[in-house]
Amino acid sequence: MKRLLNTSVLIIIASIIFVSCKHFNGYTIQGTIQNANGQKVFLEDITTEIPAVIDTTSVVNNSFEIKNYSSKGIYRLRIGDDPRKSIFLYILEKDKIQVKADYNNLEKYSVEGSKGSASIQDLQKNAASYFMALDGIVAQIKSNENAKDSLIPIFNSKKTEYVKYIKSFVEKEEVNDVACFALGFLGDFMQEEIPYLIDEVEKLHKAEPDSKYIANWYQQTEQYKAAAMAQNEGGIAINTQAPNIILENPNGDTIQLKNLQGNYVLLDFWASWCGPCRQENPNVVALYNKYHAKGFDIFSVSLDSRKDKWIEAIQKDKLAWKNHGSDLGGWSSAPAQLYQVQSIPQTYLLDKTGKIIAKNLRGKQLENKLAEIFAAPIN
Repeated sequence: MKRLLNTSVLIIIASIIFVSCKHFNGYTIQGTIQNANGQKVFLEDITTEIPAVIDTTSVVNNSFEIKNYSSKGIYRLRIGDDPRKSIFLYILEKDKIQVKADYNNLEKYSVEGSKGSASIQDLQKNAASYFMALDGIVAQIKSNENAKDSLIPIFNSKKTEYVKYIKSFVEKEEVNDVACFALGFLGDFMQEEIPYLIDEVEKLHKAEPDSKYIANWYQQTEQYKAAAMAQNEGGIAINTQAPNIILENPNGDTIQLKNLQGNYVLLDFWASWCGPCRQENPNVVALYNKYHAKGFDIFSVSLDSRKDKWIEAIQKDKLAWKNHGSDLGGWSSAPAQLYQVQSIPQTYLLDKTGKIIAKNLRGKQLENKLAEIFAAPIN
């Protein structure tokens, strides 16, 4: 009887195993990779500091297959030991993904069965096209110094076009993880887009708080914000009255900050030689044009020491507001000392009474704040 019972248990266990195998309920990745026979294939989790291998197989007769169970997210499919020989996939728990590629030309792979993975493929293809164009312009500049002045505007125009493409991709992409992945394609231009990055990552994290990939980005942006706040907390505090500033404008006339009371005022410390300041100026100009008639004004304090460079930058950047002042003292400028300016750009947003209501708003953050202010009834 005991032997019969044991036999029955074994039959039941075997049946369960058979049914489980027959009805596999995880994801499947099937690949056809030409010129890669014998190469190891690694599926890696990229949310860890060092990518963690979660499954491996080998290419046999130009084919491989991986079946596994994982949470949804972006993974790296690495062919061989070189990380550059990789394909990034967005995997859902039950996806059936087909990958086709040539190991010698891996960037031209194709993928089916995953909408997010197809989006990543399009992103990589289009980004590569932009960077090929940008690298070509850089090569021309290096080979012909005399053409530098004419080529730099072309480079900047192509760079602006590329950044707009990435932002458009992020805006339209339905898969939040993939949208966040695209932010990394800003590459060397990322430093110029810090306010945008912070704003986008916050929105993505709010939309998908369980995503490990987005959580990593969110943690980094929060650390950046904390460091920036610590750096700037020595300035004039929020909710205090902004000290008056008296300076001469480029024509030698006296201007005073307090004379702008009755308007919302952006007090902007900048200089012609400050790259981030100049990069932010088009955004500030656009906001001035949008809200000036509603009661928004700007008081710019330059930390320049050369008057000609200061005036040239005002004209070139089309800074149309009237209140531009400087004592041409550089970092020793009296207003910079008064406001404890340690780095530029540094800004203070003042309400109609001259009280500081925000500090160091740039890009999308400043745009959102002004939209909030001027959406309210005007007293």
